[in-house]
Amino acid sequence: MDDEQHRSLDRTNEEDFVSSGSSVSRTQTEIEAMLVPQLLAAASATLGAMALGAAVGWSSPASLQLAEPPFGFGNNVLMITVGRLLCGVGGGVTSVAAPVYIGEIATPSQRGLLGSSFQLMLVTGMLLGYLLVHLYPGGGCQFFLDLSFNLYDSHDSCSGKSVYLVLRSDENGAKRALKWLRGKDYCITTELEEIQNSVAKQNIGSLTFRELSKPSILKPFTICVFLMFFSQFTGTNAIVFNLNVIFEASGGKMDSNTQSCIVGVVQVAATIISSILSDRAGRKTLLILSAFAMVICLIVLGVFFYLQKNDPALATSIGWLPLVSLMIYVTFFSIGFGPIPWAIMGELLPGNIKNLASSLASGVVWTSAFITTFFFDILVSKIDMHGVFWLLASFTVVAGFFVLFVVPETKGKSLSEIQQLFI
Repeated sequence: MDDEQHRSLDRTNEEDFVSSGSSVSRTQTEIEAMLVPQLLAAASATLGAMALGAAVGWSSPASLQLAEPPFGFGNNVLMITVGRLLCGVGGGVTSVAAPVYIGEIATPSQRGLLGSSFQLMLVTGMLLGYLLVHLYPGGGCQFFLDLSFNLYDSHDSCSGKSVYLVLRSDENGAKRALKWLRGKDYCITTELEEIQNSVAKQNIGSLTFRELSKPSILKPFTICVFLMFFSQFTGTNAIVFNLNVIFEASGGKMDSNTQSCIVGVVQVAATIISSILSDRAGRKTLLILSAFAMVICLIVLGVFFYLQKNDPALATSIGWLPLVSLMIYVTFFSIGFGPIPWAIMGELLPGNIKNLASSLASGVVWTSAFITTFFFDILVSKIDMHGVFWLLASFTVVAGFFVLFVVPETKGKSLSEIQQLFI
């Protein structure tokens, strides 16, 4: 059967479905058939993020034990450093590939839901890292890495490589991939033509750094880079890596490990809510709401630690405030600046720059994470804990204005429609 017959058959199936006066139950069945393969594909692409999250979450309860030898998690500093380095390399690869892959396989109506899966897996791993560190020191991360590789190896080989297959001029393979993702009753003709047109317009090939200066490429790339930058300079990893240290410094009565686990549970729940809201409320709305709420929480945390230094009695009477503030902080981070920058990166970047640009953007996010985490203790010693929180609040204010005036809304738009915004 030639390509024209394939297209004719797809159109006939679509016309038969529409003309049959399909019932609500059949429509629901078709939607489920379309969503489940996408969820499976997204899960296989992002489970490595759970391993990364376990490594990140492990750091907070382990930090107090790692402060000085003997270490409970390794024989020496070199062993721990190499292990963390390998976790970082694996996590970096996942953070580049997964958002781009999900952006290509997801339908516009489900891209917000699926785009949040990377952050959901990450925070789930962090929570499990908090919980497992005392039960299985050092081994929890390896468990998730093994599970990630096993699920990836068992995943169907045609699960969503449609853009890649079009690049390879394998139209039949691209059709099979789209049918696997969308369901056998879904007409793939229009989507396949959009992919082919997008690939043709972008003139896929090797991209040099010089070509990044083109407005149609530079604008979305710059937006992605700054969103990644702000996602870290709002303080999330600096706070997450030091949760136990912060809670110990607050002098609260509740055990610091317990408080960290509570924050972890809230973070997972908020990310799930974000994945549902993203396609309803819109990415830009959630980012602005996220920034506004985080600014308030960071200011309040700064006020608490300022009072602890200058009015200890008053600070002791409101010892519950750090936990509540951090719960609210991670809630709003998880509905905005946590998952959405990753989702937007998969949406904004044209196909011909995704490999290079997503690598650079992911490099920015993890470099920013390193900077904020590394300098946290140094800044605390220089400007005290309250000064650090107020500094993070100032970065978050700038992030909110950046989203308000620069970031476009992508809710409900196809990839080709999004790319037209920058031409």
